[in-house]
Amino acid sequence: MRAARFAIFASALLFCALASTASAAVRPIDIAGFAFSPQSVTITVGDTITWTNRDTFQHSARVAGVGTTPTLSQGQSGSLIFNAAGTFPYDCGIHGPSMTGTIIVRAAATAPPTQPPTAVPTQAPTSAPTVAPTATPTPTAAATSAAPSASPTPSVAVAAPTQQAPAPAAANDGGGTAPLLIGGAVIALLAVAAFAL
Repeated sequence: MRAARFAIFASALLFCALASTASAAVRPIDIAGFAFSPQSVTITVGDTITWTNRDTFQHSARVAGVGTTPTLSQGQSGSLIFNAAGTFPYDCGIHGPSMTGTIIVRAAATAPPTQPPTAVPTQAPTSAPTVAPTATPTPTAAATSAAPSASPTPSVAVAAPTQQAPAPAAANDGGGTAPLLIGGAVIALLAVAAFAL
């Protein structure tokens, strides 16, 4: 019973971890000693920056083209979402250029387009050429008066038709291995959890 509950809990954690990789991230920046820490942060388009004031003095974060957080007292936080790629310098909305930082926003990674498989062209079977039979020569009148001789046997070449193996069907992977990999990971996690208990 405990093993089953543990396995369900582990599976839920795995599912949450996989789901969170596809969602936007939240990156923290502390405000302390009249400075932003870290001073420079690199994120991806759609991510959020959350500033938390650790100073006894009020501060804010003012990012040109994005927005400004509310005025933050000690222990308070404010967030901004970055929906465009680029480099965004910012400062404190209260103390100006004496407190600065930089947010570098990268474009979201996109998967390359899936190319359809190239079909192998099917070739028509090659038919054998037709061979005309050799005609038996007609004897002349002079030859009929002579002693009969054996008539030559005509030779006829017979061509056997050639067959060509059918072309193999085009492979079609479809790219559906990701669900199988995730399912395999879940099963392996369940097996390890059950074995451990």
